[in-house]
Amino acid sequence: MSPREAALPSRPLTLAAALTLLWHVVLFTAAELVPSQDAPHLGATLITLCTLPVPVLAALAMRDWRSTGFAPTRTAESGFWVTVPLFLVSAVYVVPGIEGDGAALVRLAVFCLVVGVTEESLSRGVVQHVLARLGRLRAAVWVGVLFGLGHALSGVWFGRDLGDTLFQVLSTAAFGFGYAAVRFHLATIWPLVAAHALYNFAQYASPGAAPWPVQLGVAGGFVCYGVWLLRRLDRRASPDEEAPAPAESH
Repeated sequence: MSPREAALPSRPLTLAAALTLLWHVVLFTAAELVPSQDAPHLGATLITLCTLPVPVLAALAMRDWRSTGFAPTRTAESGFWVTVPLFLVSAVYVVPGIEGDGAALVRLAVFCLVVGVTEESLSRGVVQHVLARLGRLRAAVWVGVLFGLGHALSGVWFGRDLGDTLFQVLSTAAFGFGYAAVRFHLATIWPLVAAHALYNFAQYASPGAAPWPVQLGVAGGFVCYGVWLLRRLDRRASPDEEAPAPAESH
């Protein structure tokens, strides 16, 4: 057993759930402690940035910057092309246009980038690395479930409407599953960070929320695309393949 394998627990789901919970505890604590800011999105950016040490320290404890996605592995299953649909789907939300002045949009873009970095380094980074030993399909499902439940915690903590929260749990779970499937094709999380940031920016900058049938269609698209990508990997895998995660480079 390699030192990196020894650093992983025998109960990966327990650790993955604990990391997700810890990330949100830090988020909620920061929301209470960070002073309010006059500039739009600045406070939310600072609060979200406080969560970054969670995945960074987790990757450090695992002694593996490559399999956790921070640094690229030298061998990846497919390549950047699998992320193209993730970028294109953002166009759905900008059809009505974009509102806000230049300064506000820049601050929003920075906020979305920070969210992309922190959420991807946690969910498709350390959490997916921990869960990968369950197999690709189960890992992707649990990454999606934990991602959705994390948004449920945020909805409850910040007092959002129950119906909106439940719908967000469904959509973010589908999002998380699709992104997890894409992650198995990539050498690093950074293309997902960019796609995630653009996806959030397109939604937040839109003058209004997309109709729920559109959002359901997008969620269904994430699931279908994720299943298709995972099946591609299964068809290409050799019969004696043991490791479900992307090949690790030492």
